[in-house]
Amino acid sequence: MKNLKTQLAVALAICAGTTNFAQDAHLSQYETAPNTLNPALTGMYENADFRMTSNVRSQWNSLSSSFLTTGFAYDVSLQRRFGVGLSMVNYNMAGIMNTFQLGADGAYNVSDPKAKHTLSVGVHLGLLYKKMNDQQLLWDAQYNDGYFNSDLPSGEFMQRGSRWMPDVSAGIAYRSTNSRKSVNPFGNFAMFHVTTPDESVLRTTKSDLPIRFSVNAGARVEVATGIFVIPVGLYMRQGNDQQINAGMMSEIGIAGTPYSAVVGCSYRVRDAVIAQVGLKHSNAAFRFSYDINVSPLRNYTRKNGAFEFSILYYGSHSGRTRRVTSSAF
Repeated sequence: MKNLKTQLAVALAICAGTTNFAQDAHLSQYETAPNTLNPALTGMYENADFRMTSNVRSQWNSLSSSFLTTGFAYDVSLQRRFGVGLSMVNYNMAGIMNTFQLGADGAYNVSDPKAKHTLSVGVHLGLLYKKMNDQQLLWDAQYNDGYFNSDLPSGEFMQRGSRWMPDVSAGIAYRSTNSRKSVNPFGNFAMFHVTTPDESVLRTTKSDLPIRFSVNAGARVEVATGIFVIPVGLYMRQGNDQQINAGMMSEIGIAGTPYSAVVGCSYRVRDAVIAQVGLKHSNAAFRFSYDINVSPLRNYTRKNGAFEFSILYYGSHSGRTRRVTSSAF
């Protein structure tokens, strides 16, 4: 019964679009994975030589198999002019479908490196791997008098249960980095899967992966010494599906320490309310969030949502710790 609920949840998620872009992993803490948010953000930070990010998301744990997303990225800043890096994301949909993305990211700062802002363009070149486990699927032929029988043949033949595809994405990003101003806006636009690769796992069927358009904007606002609020929004569209996020994060400096407390809340339209807490160091950040499911899928998941954890670390090749102050994230 639990396995049937899992498959119903997967089917509803894909058909209703409530997981928003079943082909791509989605994160509630999307700003903590800048390389996958927009390749133009690769290496675009100050007072550090490299950055490492890691994200883990576990969704709907009440099912027999949860939806699990893991991601890792590493990028290097070269004199505030160039950024290069590697990123990978794995998205497992309850053991029924799995998508793996691996690629190289590059960005170029077209503005003056000494300016109090950056305007960058970037590109992601990589591979996309998709696999479907047909042993976990239910077929019409396996129902007899209204009852499901897994021993009955499905009558379906998966001639190709997996495939690799080339993948290209591109973007442009703007960030104000003027520490003397109390308001520093940021915004970016990206296009993913611009080559619309054929993602079908059936040799007899062609299914082009639609381009995903992404727009993200917000501002880092200093309301008092050591206290920042960050209103932020995200809009994505892929084919007929769309996702809208809006929320507010805040950072509150802990007196006498290099730490700041991070709290925030956001809403993903018709999907989830997201609560976030974290701790930010001078050159590192740790954040935890929980999605409170408000979509129709809550009836199949015992109203369980998603847990998510992220780590960001900025470092220097010299080993010196330098405070990263002007990153929009």
